[in-house]
Amino acid sequence: MDITALYQLSYGLYVTGVKTPSGYGGCVVDAVAQVSAGERPVIAVGSMKNNFTNERIKAEKEFTLSVLAGNADPFIIANFGFQSARNADKWVNAPHTVRDGLPILNDAVSYVRLRVNDLKELATHTLFLCDVTDAWKGRNGNRPLIYGDYQRDMKDAAMAAFKAFLATRD
Repeated sequence: MDITALYQLSYGLYVTGVKTPSGYGGCVVDAVAQVSAGERPVIAVGSMKNNFTNERIKAEKEFTLSVLAGNADPFIIANFGFQSARNADKWVNAPHTVRDGLPILNDAVSYVRLRVNDLKELATHTLFLCDVTDAWKGRNGNRPLIYGDYQRDMKDAAMAAFKAFLATRD
């Protein structure tokens, strides 16, 4: 099986924001889909089971999704994707705003605030079914980052940005 065929599916990259006992956590997710609309939209979010953020979503039942822009800083992706919130305060490295107690990226294309109403444990991920409790569309005119574009155009830059960041901490 050629797993890269999945890169052709149209889905984006997002940064979650969740409360932790010591502040905020979050991670990059790509498995997100709006599954109902109308007055009570529902979004499904897949989150890796072994992530600290997954634990915090289960505990708090509420989190944000910041929609990454197509021109997002590769470091933001690396910051939220290549280290654990168990060991790092990721939000200190990212320009953000706390809105109603949860963080969102300042340069997000848009964001949604979600409340978990159900979940299903899958082999490697937890599937959260969430009610949208707030949504905001940015005014910067940026297009969202599509996962396939990240794989093709930004993955190496994100890794290089993270290596440069680690070198400054030594």
